[in-house]
Amino acid sequence: MITITCFKGLPFEYESFLIEKYDSFVTTCRYIEIFHKSTKDINYMLFFEDDQLIELLLFEINGKTATCLNSLAYLKQEILSEFTKYLFKNFTAVQKIIIDSCYNCFTLSKSVLFRRSEDFIIQLPSSIDTYYLELGKHTRANMRKYKIKLQNDYPKVNFVTKTGSEIEEDHIDRIIHMNFDRTKYKGETPNKDHSIMKNIYRYSQCYGCVSYIEIDGFIIAGCIGIMLHNSISALIIGHDNNYSRYSAGLLSMVYLIQTSIEKGFSNMHFLWGELEYKTRFLGKPQQMLSYVVFRNYSMPFIQAKAKEQYSNMLYKIRLSKYSLPLRNALKLMRRKSARQLSKMEY
Repeated sequence: MITITCFKGLPFEYESFLIEKYDSFVTTCRYIEIFHKSTKDINYMLFFEDDQLIELLLFEINGKTATCLNSLAYLKQEILSEFTKYLFKNFTAVQKIIIDSCYNCFTLSKSVLFRRSEDFIIQLPSSIDTYYLELGKHTRANMRKYKIKLQNDYPKVNFVTKTGSEIEEDHIDRIIHMNFDRTKYKGETPNKDHSIMKNIYRYSQCYGCVSYIEIDGFIIAGCIGIMLHNSISALIIGHDNNYSRYSAGLLSMVYLIQTSIEKGFSNMHFLWGELEYKTRFLGKPQQMLSYVVFRNYSMPFIQAKAKEQYSNMLYKIRLSKYSLPLRNALKLMRRKSARQLSKMEY
C-alpha cells in the first residue's frame, strides 16, 4: 500500500535520492533553487511503500495551476494518479496540473496529451574506441582528420576537462559567448540573458562538467554539461569562428563524449532540437510528452481536448506515408544547407 506525505519547500536532504531515482538535470533541488524565480510555492510529496521511500515528486503552485517539476524523467502512472488525486483533494484552489516533458506514456483521467520536442540520447559504450567504430565512416574520418590538423598547426593545443568547483566563471562565459557569436554568424538572434549565464555557472559548481580546447591558455571551443548519476546532459556547445576550419566545436563535443565514457556514464542527452550533429554522433530521438490534468470536465478541458485531437491529427499526417515526399524534400534541403555551411566553415 502506498502512503503519501506532503511538505512545503525544497527537500535538500533527499537530493541524492532525486539524482539516483530520476537522473534528470532539471529534477534536482539545486536546479530549482537556482533557475526558478521563486521557491516560495514549491512543495514535494513523498511516496512510501512498506515504509520505504519509492518516489518523490516536486511541484509548484501558481494560482489555479500546479506544475510537476519532475521533468526529463520516467514516471510511473500509478504514482502520477495518486499524485493528482492527493493534490486536487488537498489544494482546493488548483484546477489543473501540468506534468511536463516525460519520456513515457500515461492514461490519466481528465488529461490532455501534448507532444514536445525530442531529446536525442546516445547510449554510451564502454570505451571511446568502440564509440568511434560505431560512428559513420565519414564522421569518424573527419573527426580524426580535423584533430590531427589542429594538433599539427598548434602543437601546444590542450584538451581540458573541469568538473564542479574546478570550473571557473570565465570558462562558462567564454563558451556561452562563443555560442552567441556562432548563432549570430548563422543569421539567428541569440538570447543574451545574462542571468542565465550566471545561473549556469552556479549550477555547474554543483554538477557541471566543462570540456574545452585551449591554445596558449585561450579557449577556442568547449561544451558545458551536467553530470548526475548515470547520465550527462550537454547544455551548450560553442567555438570561435576563427577555428571553424578545424571543426573545433564538434571536436570539443567528441571530447566531452570521451570524458563521459571514461567516467563510466551510460548515456548522454543532447536535449531538445533536431540538429544534424546529434544524429551524426549517434543520438537517437526520444519523444517527450506533456500532460495537463484537469480537476473536472470543464470548458477549459473541452477546449484543450479539441486542441490535443487537432495536434495528434497533424502528428499522424506528418508521420504518414502520404507526407513522406515532403519530409524527404525537407531532409534534402537540410542536408544541402548543412553541406553549404560546412564548406563555409572548412
